Amino acid sequence: MKWKRVNSMKDVTVVIPVYNSKKYIKRCIDSVLIQTMKNYKILLINDGSTDNSLKIIEDYKNKYPNIISIVNQENMGVAKTRNKAIELATTKYIMFIDNDDYIDNDYIEEFYKNIKNTNNKVVIGGYKRTNQKDEIIEYIKLNPLNYFDRLKVTTPWARIIDRNFLIENNIRFLDNNIGEDIYFDLLINFTTNDIKVINYSGYNWFYNDFSVSNTIQKDQKKLDIFKLLNSCYDELEKRNLIKDNYEIIEAFFFRYIIWFLYYTTKNISYSELSQIYDKLFIWLKERFPRYLKNKYVSLSNPKGEKFKDRLLYYLLKITNKFKLGKKYLYLYNKRK
Repeated sequence: MKWKRVNSMKDVTVVIPVYNSKKYIKRCIDSVLIQTMKNYKILLINDGSTDNSLKIIEDYKNKYPNIISIVNQENMGVAKTRNKAIELATTKYIMFIDNDDYIDNDYIEEFYKNIKNTNNKVVIGGYKRTNQKDEIIEYIKLNPLNYFDRLKVTTPWARIIDRNFLIENNIRFLDNNIGEDIYFDLLINFTTNDIKVINYSGYNWFYNDFSVSNTIQKDQKKLDIFKLLNSCYDELEKRNLIKDNYEIIEAFFFRYIIWFLYYTTKNISYSELSQIYDKLFIWLKERFPRYLKNKYVSLSNPKGEKFKDRLLYYLLKITNKFKLGKKYLYLYNKRK
């Protein structure tokens, strides 16, 4: 494929942190290079890869020197790498892509046209979940009319962000082994109302069996969940963002704790499950004492969510209310 340079002005930096992605990085970069809109640059940050990833991206840099920049660094982790990219980017807008994912060819154009010449600081879309056979196994579309949908995709991708907004409000990723992007996303969502949700899903989130999120994040013993929860809550409180958004923030923490318990307690003993369960709900009750009354954890809310998902959240809410949550969760996991 021969690159045709449309203009010299670049409005968007596409950031791709690269770590041991020799198997997928070509697909990722190629999906950016065939975009219908061309006024972007690609920033590849090699985060201490030990495979052939650096050589691959250097070849791309040599082929497309006017579009691609490379930063090579010792391993710092994805949060610090993304934070570094925010500082290095020089364009008005910034977008993030994970190195094993890829985008549809109109992806940048769709987001760019929805943020250009508006007061929006962020535009958020949905995504497709794809597998090793390039099959779509999940399709998430967002409804612009549902406020809670802006919190449905708590990731750095599937969105375009005004970089100056991040700089001026000191919004960065949390250096943690779980939820570094959740911290980032919560600060964005409650710092500004200038957010647009679009009914577009052009991001392909690849289900990689060997990725960090599918290995480490299934073992709750290795995860610093309380660093995440405390960092998110304390920063929101410090910025005086909780009072005016109390019910939504309460719902987010309640739902996230429920998700964490479903996701990470499948292969542990009842005593281990009981211990983490109690700690999490003590944490929640200390900060949100009326959490069981939250309307966003019900059979009918949030609107637009799959009924199966609403049911799972609701069942743990109800069993928790009657002191049966631990037993229910343990039995639920055993039948899986």
